[in-house]
Amino acid sequence: MKRQIHSTALRRIIAVTAGAGTMALLAGCAGGGSSQGPETELDGFDWKNFEGTELNLLMSEHPFSNAIKERIPEFEELTGIDVNLETLTETDYMVKLLTELQSGAGSYDAFMTSQPMNFQYAAAGWIEDLQPWVDDDTRTAPDWDFEDFYPALIDSLRWDKTEFGGAGEGELWAIPVNEEGYSLFYRTDVLEEFGVEPPETIDELVAAAAELDGKTFDGKEISGFVSRGDKTYPTLNPFSTFVLGHGVQDIVDGKAGVNSPEGIAAAEDWVELMQYAPDAASTYTWYEAQQDFIAGNAAMYIDADHMAPDFEKSAIGGNVGYGLPPEGPAGRGSSMWVWSLGMNADSPNKDAAWQFIQWASSKESLTEAITAGNMNPTRVSVGQGDEMAAATEGWGDYNEIWQEILSDHAEWAYTPSAAWPEVGDIWTTELQAAVLEQKTAQEAMDDAAAQIDQLIEE
Repeated sequence: MKRQIHSTALRRIIAVTAGAGTMALLAGCAGGGSSQGPETELDGFDWKNFEGTELNLLMSEHPFSNAIKERIPEFEELTGIDVNLETLTETDYMVKLLTELQSGAGSYDAFMTSQPMNFQYAAAGWIEDLQPWVDDDTRTAPDWDFEDFYPALIDSLRWDKTEFGGAGEGELWAIPVNEEGYSLFYRTDVLEEFGVEPPETIDELVAAAAELDGKTFDGKEISGFVSRGDKTYPTLNPFSTFVLGHGVQDIVDGKAGVNSPEGIAAAEDWVELMQYAPDAASTYTWYEAQQDFIAGNAAMYIDADHMAPDFEKSAIGGNVGYGLPPEGPAGRGSSMWVWSLGMNADSPNKDAAWQFIQWASSKESLTEAITAGNMNPTRVSVGQGDEMAAATEGWGDYNEIWQEILSDHAEWAYTPSAAWPEVGDIWTTELQAAVLEQKTAQEAMDDAAAQIDQLIEE
């Protein structure tokens, strides 16, 4: 079963192109369509209102797009709209989408997007504010039920375009269709063998990793912990549990907050924990870290909660525990990555595009997508439905834990900006230097703050 993935190459492309897009915008060279909402009046909602329109869609290859592709004929029959759906590998998709949006040609009417992508696209005027479409009862199906989406996901897709501010406010840039939060995974058999309780706090996690590191289990020496350590911003995904657990704010009053007392404490705890990971973990992306855990080489791991299908179909299946993010002085917290559907501000077919977006994000569509591996659902009713329960049967507490993380602990942990990926890369590069003991955590966070402040000033 294919799972959502975020390649390192993709992240680097976002980091590079975010800066390029920002500079183009500042120079007045960026394209930008009209994001003003519906312009014509309708008598009322009807799926056939835009019959005869032809839509062009661009998506990343992903369980969600796979599921939707299979059901396109249903949408065409329902609406009379013809659909051309193109899917590409994530890296190729990202490059093509950016090129398309910069051109202002409007060749693709709707596309998959995410929070960092939204920041760049919204700042440049490339993506449509969807709130007016949601609010228009002549264009939105009466049973679509906008209130059914998890509130944290909707908040993460709002931004008022204030650089380094405005999180969760203003315009709605996309509709969520896939979510990941960040969970503590642990080998139940390993912890039981050595009499270690599943850790609940950051301090307990560090202590448990120290206790288990170097133990021999099932004929091999294991590490106490594993996670990402690569010096690109995706490393902030698992690290976000420490960021939020310590109450760190990345930007405070227009200045970097990564070297605040809380920021330094979070870095120090992470650096200590990573000393119980394999030496190579300092360069791991999610993929290498996941494979290390699946191979039975590590006792504990923090990463995307919807990695569960990969664990359960592997040799460690049935022996993985799913826990909440570890609690810190400020409580528990997890950032989130949200694949969503957005509308091209230059699309000549916005009404038809909105019909597709609401159909693809409907209760029925998201329920059907579960069997294609689209975890986790973005609607409360689907997440708590029988289909999700059946798909995760035998996975321990997974189905309860991911929903509790999303409902109670998940938020977009960072300050929105078109240049946010660059901020993230600076932060993780310095965090890696501390993990490698090239700098102290204080030195690394001070250096990161200086670079981030310079970026903000520029």
